[in-house]
Amino acid sequence: MSPRQNKEKRDVHDSTTEFFLKVVQKEKEAASKESTTKENISATKTKTIDTVGRFYNYINQTLDKILSSKASIMILSFAMAGVLFYSIAGKDILTSPTSGSTLENVPVVVENLDSSLELSGVPESVTVGLIGPSLDIYKVNFTKDYQIYLDLADYEKGEYTVNLRSRNFPETLRVMPVPSTLKIKLLPKIDATFDLGYRFINEEKLDTEYSVSVEEMAETSVILRASQETLQKVVRVEANIDVADKTEAFEQDAKIKAYDANDKELNVEISPTTVHVKCNVASYSKVVPVQAQFVGDIPAGYEISNYRLSQSQITIYGLEEKIKDISVVKVDVDVSDVKSNTTITNVAFKRGNGINKFSSETVDVTVEVEKVITKKIEKVPIKVLNNTENYKVSFAGEGGYATVSVTGTEAKIASLTADNIQASVDVDGLRVGTRRVDVKTAVDDEKIKIELLSSSKVTINIERN
Repeated sequence: MSPRQNKEKRDVHDSTTEFFLKVVQKEKEAASKESTTKENISATKTKTIDTVGRFYNYINQTLDKILSSKASIMILSFAMAGVLFYSIAGKDILTSPTSGSTLENVPVVVENLDSSLELSGVPESVTVGLIGPSLDIYKVNFTKDYQIYLDLADYEKGEYTVNLRSRNFPETLRVMPVPSTLKIKLLPKIDATFDLGYRFINEEKLDTEYSVSVEEMAETSVILRASQETLQKVVRVEANIDVADKTEAFEQDAKIKAYDANDKELNVEISPTTVHVKCNVASYSKVVPVQAQFVGDIPAGYEISNYRLSQSQITIYGLEEKIKDISVVKVDVDVSDVKSNTTITNVAFKRGNGINKFSSETVDVTVEVEKVITKKIEKVPIKVLNNTENYKVSFAGEGGYATVSVTGTEAKIASLTADNIQASVDVDGLRVGTRRVDVKTAVDDEKIKIELLSSSKVTINIERN
């Protein structure tokens, strides 16, 4: 091999070696760079974690300091409330400096009312409209120390138109009670005495097995003080006896209340305000039939032909010795002005005769009404009754027949004949001779009225056979 060829061979070898040395060097440099980058990332992570840990510890230490101080807790609570308030209403306050709102059921306070006068025409509460800055409206809703009132100083008996007033509202608000003007009446109070009754309250909380009776009540009458106009509305005054969960005899001071015809409590002064009562509790009961008892005058030309009850029986409760002999319970049904078939609802059973309680308090009564007519019937034969001696009895002249009128419903009168009517004379104890005797009439339907139109006395001859 020539020197030139050897030189070329060495040059190629040197170039290859140098190439691989460079590749290895680059790989080392890349590995070193990658290692440095990883070390830097690891250091950054460590530093970040340390920073977050220190911040977390700082927050914990700060909260511990705040929670260990009452003042700090109050400040924090106020700040949180402020944030909450702003989040809910802050936008309205900022964007609507003037707004409107209403207050419902605001009590009306009456001041300086003469105790000898009765006031009417004032509602218990009113609605109040507010117009003004939103912040002041929210303040009113938050504090609730406002008042709507009526000042009656120097007012005497009479009728007046008055304006409601307001107090403790911010001056920036326009306050509008609805209604703002009232027509009131002031009347002098008088005293009146009323009989005292009683009613049981909370009966739904009394076991159905038991019934309560009032054995003794310390007062039988009370004095009511109110205007004459109010006293005229009083229908009954009753002690309210609480029977909830009672299973044995008890005593209590029952509150006394006055009621109108609609069972609405009336605002009157009552003396005394309570009455001491002694009550007994019994568990005896029995079932009895219900019967209607008609009261009031049914209009002329009409008659009750039948009636139906919504229930034909009822359970009564009370002491056994007091109710064991009761065989029927009657209800008073007012038929005044009834001219057609009518259902009268909620007819109340009356306590009494030892009855403490009924299984139901009322019954519905359907009354069937028909027009009545009157018919005259002549030539009704007069029969002789109680002729125990078998005498021969004859009537003088035309005295052997009677004329009557019958009154009843059209259906009953239409089917009535002389066979359904009896006219008679009674000869029991009479001796032979001419006698003047009374004529009596009867009809076989007790709902038909009968009247004798011919002479009430006839002459008869009694002879021996």
